[in-house]
Amino acid sequence: MADEDPADVFAFPDFEQSSKWLTLSPGSNSQFFHINFEDPVKQNEDHVGVKPTNVDVDGFFKLPDSFVLRDLTGADETGHQDGPVAEPLHDVNLHDLNIFDETLFQNNEPAKAEAEYKTWDVFLMPDVPQVTPLFITEAGPGAYDAAMKNAEDPLNIGNTRSNVVQTNPYLTALLALAFGRGSVFFSWDEKKASFAPNLDEMRITGYSSEVLEGLQRRCLECGNTTRYLSAYVQITYKKHPGPVRVAIAKAVDVILLAIQKILGVKATHVQSFLQLQSLVQPVQSVLAYFKSLIYKISKTRTSEQILSVVFGEAQALEHSNALLSDLMREVLLRVSEPWTQFAERWIGVKAEEGIPITKEDPGNSFVKVENITTIDESGLETSELDYVLDEHRMPDFVPAEVALIMFETGKTLRLLRTHHPEHPLCQMEIAQNKPPPLRWHFDWTSIGRLREEVNKYEKHLSENLQHQPTLARRASRPTDMYAKTSDEGCVLQFFGHDEDQLEGRLLASIAALNKPPTITSEEDNLTRLLNTKLFGESLVIEKTIPDFSPHWSLIPYHSFGPLVTAQARIINREYMKLLFSAHQLREHLSLQKQFHLLGNGVFCSRLSHALFDPNLDTAERQAGVALSGGVMGLRLGGRDNWPPASSELRLALMGILAESYLPSSKTVSPGKGDHELPGDISFAVRNLSNEEIDKCLDPNSLEALDFLRLSYKPSAPLSPIFTAAILLKYDKIFKLLLRVLRMLYITEQLFRDALARTSNWYHIDNASLRFRFEAQHFISSISAYFFDTGIEMPWRRFSAWLEVVETSLAKTEFDPEIRILSPDEVREEHERVLDHIMHTLLLRKRQQPVMKLLEDIFTLILKFSKIARLEASGNRDNEAKDSTTGTLYDAFKKKVDVFITVCRALLEKGGHTGKLARNDAMTDGRRGEDVKEENTIDRLLIKLEMSGYYGP
Repeated sequence: MADEDPADVFAFPDFEQSSKWLTLSPGSNSQFFHINFEDPVKQNEDHVGVKPTNVDVDGFFKLPDSFVLRDLTGADETGHQDGPVAEPLHDVNLHDLNIFDETLFQNNEPAKAEAEYKTWDVFLMPDVPQVTPLFITEAGPGAYDAAMKNAEDPLNIGNTRSNVVQTNPYLTALLALAFGRGSVFFSWDEKKASFAPNLDEMRITGYSSEVLEGLQRRCLECGNTTRYLSAYVQITYKKHPGPVRVAIAKAVDVILLAIQKILGVKATHVQSFLQLQSLVQPVQSVLAYFKSLIYKISKTRTSEQILSVVFGEAQALEHSNALLSDLMREVLLRVSEPWTQFAERWIGVKAEEGIPITKEDPGNSFVKVENITTIDESGLETSELDYVLDEHRMPDFVPAEVALIMFETGKTLRLLRTHHPEHPLCQMEIAQNKPPPLRWHFDWTSIGRLREEVNKYEKHLSENLQHQPTLARRASRPTDMYAKTSDEGCVLQFFGHDEDQLEGRLLASIAALNKPPTITSEEDNLTRLLNTKLFGESLVIEKTIPDFSPHWSLIPYHSFGPLVTAQARIINREYMKLLFSAHQLREHLSLQKQFHLLGNGVFCSRLSHALFDPNLDTAERQAGVALSGGVMGLRLGGRDNWPPASSELRLALMGILAESYLPSSKTVSPGKGDHELPGDISFAVRNLSNEEIDKCLDPNSLEALDFLRLSYKPSAPLSPIFTAAILLKYDKIFKLLLRVLRMLYITEQLFRDALARTSNWYHIDNASLRFRFEAQHFISSISAYFFDTGIEMPWRRFSAWLEVVETSLAKTEFDPEIRILSPDEVREEHERVLDHIMHTLLLRKRQQPVMKLLEDIFTLILKFSKIARLEASGNRDNEAKDSTTGTLYDAFKKKVDVFITVCRALLEKGGHTGKLARNDAMTDGRRGEDVKEENTIDRLLIKLEMSGYYGP
């Protein structure tokens, strides 16, 4: 922005870029880093000098001479970028160091006397002159160097060809090398991306090259690592690969800056190799660790994988290096911020800035928007965009139950915002409830404070939601609220004041702006840790009772679980209240019980007569014949052409649903048919395959009524409870129960065909009599078991469970331990009940052989009913009568015998085990009851064969 036209009033200023006045001058005397520790207020040579303005002479609004506007018509030479590029905090200009600069070795302290070699002889006899030293170590470094330079190599060291350099420049070169800077002795090789010595076998006086090799190698590795990390920071800032990677680069940037400052201060006090080694060793260990961390992160693809890697590294350092453990905890806090901020926006504890998350977006992080394709009960394939939990984008450290509740909470919140935008929870300001931030907590003390803050937040928000009418009225008048808040404490600052007052205020403002900026920002935690512990005495973690922290596997649960579960309780309570009150969930469930599960006796009777009664008027159109206008039916079994036309279906089934419906609401009178049915339930035709259509063409087949179904469309707020999969299960149950209803009518018709006065069946053989009695006994036992045990018992338990849920929602007192279910949990229980019903009705996939056996028995009974109907009408051929009836009866007995044998085998296997319940973080338990349900097949066996008639 500094190079752009200052007169361009529509330009976007780069607020995030550092000021040019803070740019360090490359010509500073400090050779290591351009930081003037002694005189930080000293004016830089690059600063622009501005002559003070005299108000009396130059005028009040005269511009300084240095601020000359550029050509207003000139083009902007700088390239446009999508966003401001963050500048590295540490000094990236790692120029070569002039190691022969005398200012590096100057010290304000007085020169110390050279060290002398002291012996006990001098101490005991100070007046006796000393003799020539006998050992080479007593003769000083000169004799040691001469011995090493000797061609014969008397010390057998192998330094005869070594190059002796000055001590201070060599120390400075090693220190600069540790900083990542080159010098006369070491230079940076761009091809190898490493420092290399410019002089082979360097050493200083008094030391061999082998002694210096270890320290030189450590400094070289430290310099290479510094260059590597600095390049990583710059590349990451320029490419913007993602907020998590930028957070990693920012943490490395802060660490490099802190190390540069620390070493810049301590560099002037280095006087020996031991001091240099003690200075470089902890720095090299920190930088080497972060280099390995960057290497592991470079292999990841997503931000969540990076978080998992950082969490694993922090956990691995728990009982090792104290400094690295504290640093990695702070890095984990920084790196997790983008993910935790998105999680806060998703669950609603933080306002969504900019464009909110919608289904039109591709998704973000663990929330994915997919086109969900479902097949409804009619066989139609529909697709709809919906939120899906992407488990692969969820960090590994987040517990599965917390992740699931987090996702469901955000999904329920968006349902509430979509269908009830006027709800106070969608309109009130989030900040006024003061929710605690979603962040890491590593000790029990902070975890305890978090739970107290969460309970306080939940209680405060629950109390505010109890005053819904007041909040709704306030939210409906945002203009009045804004006017009220804006008028309080507002004083006119310009309008209404004279010229002297305005001039005085502007002069005071200029004087305030001319003052040097005060540093109000607190010290960075990473910098503080490095300043206090980088050169500390103890680097080993010492566990004490006050520092006792939970195991790392529990830290994510206690850090994120309390806030997520509290927010889930609040949102679930409000949405479930609306489901039970505004959307009448109990009414819709009662509708399914009455019609799909044939729980309404009036509906069963009306439907049975409309479908099977041969005495009703036909709804079939005939040429030249007018309809009678009486009660019409489809007369299945009394006609030859099948299936009926759509007009016949409308005439025969018209009004049955509306007149049979029994609403639970007392304001609506049952059976009037003048009110709208929930979900617009109606009869419809099922889409069938060609093979299924061929079976439906035979009116005497078991599949003759498979085309008939019930169409039900739940409202959008009820979509989490009535999914396409659940409606498909209702359709399968209705299809089977319709067959059972037909078999009940058929067995009753068998008695009428045999005993009615109008029957022409005078001579009934024994096989026909036995077949009639056993068929009625079998069908009545099956139907009683299906309706009483298979449907009524689990549905009563489900109704009682719903009663408890609705009662818990009506409680007004705040209780953080109360169990609040989400819509998805209600759907799971709803689906679990239907699975249990389908298992009892032998409709599960693994029960298909048993159902096939039952269908064969039904088919044999239908064939016998056709013979009985012909006998009663007098159209039966007497020649093949006995043989056909006897054959059907023998096949019936064998099938029933096999069916009972299979039921006995099912009894030995035990009860049905439902779907595994998911872990529940809100009650420290499990969702629902993951127990093996009761096996009820024994009740069917008792009904079928209490006397052991079919037994071996």
